Amino acid sequence: MILISFSFFCIISRLIFQGVYLIRNLLLFLLLTLEVFALSPEQLRVLQTVRDVARTIPDHKGETYENTLAAICLTESSAGKNIIGDFKKGIVITKASLGAMQVQVATARYIAKRVKDLAWINKLSDAQIANKLLTDVKTSAQVSAYYLTILKKSRTHYFNMVSGYNGGMSNNPYYQRVIKNMKILDKYVKNGQLI
Repeated sequence: MILISFSFFCIISRLIFQGVYLIRNLLLFLLLTLEVFALSPEQLRVLQTVRDVARTIPDHKGETYENTLAAICLTESSAGKNIIGDFKKGIVITKASLGAMQVQVATARYIAKRVKDLAWINKLSDAQIANKLLTDVKTSAQVSAYYLTILKKSRTHYFNMVSGYNGGMSNNPYYQRVIKNMKILDKYVKNGQLI
């Protein structure tokens, strides 16, 4: 009888220990998950600026892409946390992807030649454009919003438009990251942290 009670006690103790261990690990996982998706006030400010700008730049059918552009911003620069991309030793900064939207100077010039409202960009030197992209979220967002409208006009499918932002006609991994980030940002819109 004592042997059975002791065995029963050992089994119960082991189950309780495993349960506590499982709960501890689950709580750690949840905390880490929440931390990964928690956006700072500065990131929220950048995303709100991007959304506000995107609302003012409709495509040829009158559609705006504030959700898409904000998700691209989160994908490209973690909403302004990483403002210099594609920069390797020996490369001039003006060849890198810059700012919250990770726009290259050549892309900014390309868009400015096609959009009257951005013609002023072509009056700047490459260094001045790079500085503007790095320091002015609104300008970076304007170039990107117009770029999306140009892509939408030439690529009728949404998938190809989003893929085109990252330099391809069909870039499924990039597209999936943007869609994932759009779902994350949707929660911020629903709880009122983004408008």
